[in-house]
Amino acid sequence: MKFHDLAEENRSVRRFREDEKITEQQLLTFIDSARLAPCGANLQLLRFTPVTERRHCLRIFPALKWAGYLENWNGPEEGERPPAYIIIHAPIGERRHIPVDAGIAAAYIVLTARESGYGSCMIMSFDGKLLEEAAGTPDGYLPFLIIALGMPGEETVLEEADGDIRYYRDAQDRHHVPKIALDDLIVPVKD
Repeated sequence: MKFHDLAEENRSVRRFREDEKITEQQLLTFIDSARLAPCGANLQLLRFTPVTERRHCLRIFPALKWAGYLENWNGPEEGERPPAYIIIHAPIGERRHIPVDAGIAAAYIVLTARESGYGSCMIMSFDGKLLEEAAGTPDGYLPFLIIALGMPGEETVLEEADGDIRYYRDAQDRHHVPKIALDDLIVPVKD
């Protein structure tokens, strides 16, 4: 599959087929893609926790906040929850390139997962204390971003934005994701 096709196919998934598991080895393959990604000054400061055991996933889930635009929806129901997570940890202290490094690493992870047939959702809205209690974190680090992973359990429709970029669910419960048109994103060089 060409990269552009992969990018077009990849959407955030918020409902999964919870009974279809992902192995730890598969998560390690996704993390290995992130390991190979470029990072600021090649410092390689991020750390990763793969999570596949159901008991750990059950402890992590309550720490996450899902889909801010979907009012009155607190996240996937039992049976729709992610069967796996990758937690990206960042070192404590200000390092200006960490958000960029984490974004690049997360993109490599979710695109490798998508190429393998899995869906994902990057989550930065979470209760850090609850997450640390549920999964732990390496000394000197804090959880920075969580990636929920699994087989998609919902249909996602990519569409051109008509001025409103908020994602939504239609009457058939399909998840719609509006994207700004390419022409509207381009800023020409100033003469």
